[in-house]
Amino acid sequence: MKFAYSVILAVLVFLLCSEIFRLWFDTRLYIGKFAFFNEGEEKSAEAKGFAQQVVHHHETLLHRLRKEEERFAAARGGSSATGSVAGSPPLPDATFLPNEIARLNLTASKLSDVELTIQGVNITQLLARFRQSISPPNELAGVVQKRGNGVYVQATWNHGPLRKAEGHTIDGRNLHVSGQPDAGKAAFHVACNLIWAQGVESTEEMTKVSLAEFCGWAEGWTTYVELRAKSATFSGLDQDSLETMKKLRAYLNRLVDGSATFPEIYRLRADVTELLPPEQKTEQDLAQAQRDRTKYALMKTQPSSDKAAMAARKTGQEGFNVMVQARPALRLREDGLNERTSDTWHQVMKSRPTSETFPLSSATGSLLIPFEGDRRAYQTAFAVAPNIIMTVGDKIPPELLGSESPIPLPERSSWEFTFDDNATSPTRRVYRVSKVLFAVNNPPEKGGLSFALLEIVPPDTSQHPCVTLEWSKDAVRASLEKYVYVVGYPVAGGALPRGFLEPLLGREFHTKRLMPGRLLSFTPWNGLEQKQVRKLVSDISTTHGVAGAPLVDMTSDKVLGLHIEGQWKENEGKFAYAFAMPDLLDSLPESVLQRIRPGTIRDDLRLGQEAP
Repeated sequence: MKFAYSVILAVLVFLLCSEIFRLWFDTRLYIGKFAFFNEGEEKSAEAKGFAQQVVHHHETLLHRLRKEEERFAAARGGSSATGSVAGSPPLPDATFLPNEIARLNLTASKLSDVELTIQGVNITQLLARFRQSISPPNELAGVVQKRGNGVYVQATWNHGPLRKAEGHTIDGRNLHVSGQPDAGKAAFHVACNLIWAQGVESTEEMTKVSLAEFCGWAEGWTTYVELRAKSATFSGLDQDSLETMKKLRAYLNRLVDGSATFPEIYRLRADVTELLPPEQKTEQDLAQAQRDRTKYALMKTQPSSDKAAMAARKTGQEGFNVMVQARPALRLREDGLNERTSDTWHQVMKSRPTSETFPLSSATGSLLIPFEGDRRAYQTAFAVAPNIIMTVGDKIPPELLGSESPIPLPERSSWEFTFDDNATSPTRRVYRVSKVLFAVNNPPEKGGLSFALLEIVPPDTSQHPCVTLEWSKDAVRASLEKYVYVVGYPVAGGALPRGFLEPLLGREFHTKRLMPGRLLSFTPWNGLEQKQVRKLVSDISTTHGVAGAPLVDMTSDKVLGLHIEGQWKENEGKFAYAFAMPDLLDSLPESVLQRIRPGTIRDDLRLGQEAP
């Protein structure tokens, strides 16, 4: 008995010492008591369960935020080098996610777990009230009201931030939740409100984010993270998951339509679109995702007033500027980029095997075809074999079309080709076009197929090696939604809006540029001799003068197609069209095909296999 009594006394001494330590030194955040009323009737069991749910949601959301930051850190360190190029969304260098958030602990006082009564006096309650009067613990407490139309919570964090910021009050002490369908949802929003308040206390950037937008994002993001994990399993997303994603996209659309200023909402909408199966998203969906990522990147460099303006403007010059950032035309110099890229494209391009250079640029040049008088046409072309270049056929004179035998040009022909970065430089090296090896320019009613193979002299394969063509039809099909680019020479002219063209190119034309984007879809296209030639669709900002350029896979640098034309869509931007390279090669006469790649077996091309 003496031993048992001694143990009891020792426990009491420990609890009292612990309370003294917490009184003087403990600054951790705790969950306090919540009163729970159901239609006016107090429910003590539900109150305790609600407090535990708040702690659970806080811990879960905090854990997911930390895991997300770890993903970004791994991407920045290069451990997921091929992820974004292969079709996964690119990860930004920095985010707007709250950090330095302390966890929410279960109890602020060990004495509160002990019912200590002496001669009818509840010592535990007496000490708790005395403690509150002299040094309130750092805790979250509140009242929950459950009524017929929902669950309402009035929570108080007594150590929360309360200050002025940019003309409005930041109140992190009084956290109110209203109209939630059940106690679980209400507990999630209390935890979310607390994380917002903690973020406001630790990060200046969070003061610019409204509580409503942050918790709206958090609810959608939590759903997305669960769906992302499910999509990575063997069974993937089932029909119920797809329905949830549709509802999530509609919810995010409402947030964006409300001129959301929290940048993470835009990135989340893009991520949700990326997660959908290919058959569930359109070209417009993918283009919108790219615009959302660009808007996200731009918001990182804008003051909060500009963020609001950027979110509110869906059209006009600001809309054009966002489109240009999403689908730029970047100057090239000696195979490398000659200007800075946005955060989104920086992440994509640094994942390439040769992140700093684009070797295919050396094989791409500008072609000048003169006409009667002073008229001339500029287009892009690229080397597909020693002294053979490929381009479009719409500017080839009619008398040179359709022949399966090479047609020599006169020795004094003024058709010119140059690989130089500046196609009009006085010091450029000029190659003469000596022959039309094959050319076709069918009208739309016959498939609209248009391309040409030309011979240039003198040959130069040392400084300008040939491109690597994609011969496999299956490989082109597998490239859907991957990142691609076009290398070409934009020139003045065309029907693009001036507000878009000026920020895209400035006043600098005839300069070699790299235009990146995504391969959105392909459509069947009836071509030469009724063979099917697919038309690839991308969201690349091509312009006048780029026709004839190679469409290139961002990862492998293989040429997937021949760019032929583009189309401007109001409020959506520019879409580019290219013929699939394997289909073009399959349409060539045998003699020309063998000049490009000796020993090619045509049956392998038709079956969609790799040529030997």
